[in-house]
Amino acid sequence: MIHRLASSLVLAAWLSACGGGPPSPPALAYEAESTSSVVYDYEDHTVVSVSFMGQSMEMSQEGVADYAMTFEPVAEGVLVTLTVEDMDASINQPMGAPIRIDESDVEGALVFALDRRGNPSLMERPVVADGASQMVSALDLAHTLFPGLPGRAVAVGDSWVDTVTYEGEEGPGRRSANAVLHYSALGDTVVSGRSLLMISVEGTSATTADFEAAGMVISQASEVDIEGHVLWDAQAGLMFEHVTRAKGRGNVEVPVAPAPMPIDIESVRAVRLQGS
Repeated sequence: MIHRLASSLVLAAWLSACGGGPPSPPALAYEAESTSSVVYDYEDHTVVSVSFMGQSMEMSQEGVADYAMTFEPVAEGVLVTLTVEDMDASINQPMGAPIRIDESDVEGALVFALDRRGNPSLMERPVVADGASQMVSALDLAHTLFPGLPGRAVAVGDSWVDTVTYEGEEGPGRRSANAVLHYSALGDTVVSGRSLLMISVEGTSATTADFEAAGMVISQASEVDIEGHVLWDAQAGLMFEHVTRAKGRGNVEVPVAPAPMPIDIESVRAVRLQGS
């Protein structure tokens, strides 16, 4: 028994010295060895309550979509091409009929590159009808659809911080955002027979938007708290699921109103690999 134990120790030491030990865990990063294509189910539900002269009005946006995506390897990350295959959404407002949105409101593809940590470079935008720009925002999708990653291997309990900042023209106006998000690797879980890394996310996001409606320039500013999770397939190097919930307050300025009107915002957004 002692001789077998000694032999095992010698063998283990020899394998380690020769590089025969267990392989290093893969980096938690955006990278690809070859081109691959998948479809994600996307769901969004947002409610905005506006207080005005002692009354409260509620507006909501809700919808589902199928986003076909192709990932291509590039020097420092991946190139993502997103097309809207199917969409059914509506914007509901108290002063008018609901605005219906479907895939015919979006023409062309959204193309952006992600570096290893998920920082995007926007290359091509689809043509989106003004009414659909809230549901399909090229700026928002490129910067927030995928989570920030550390670009290195992680162990359970490891954490990292990602800062998301963008500004630009979108639909009938201009928008900007600045978010600070904290991620933590919680451990492995199994979903639909796949071993996935569970990652928690929490943080804050401040956004502003200026747009024209009914001949008036309307300005909106808000700050929300964000919490949610990411499920990451380390073996495939692919996001499996990304769910975020946001809640906060802000205000909206309309020229005909004597003062900024306070608003409350709640939203849930979920992205999940189709067929899972």
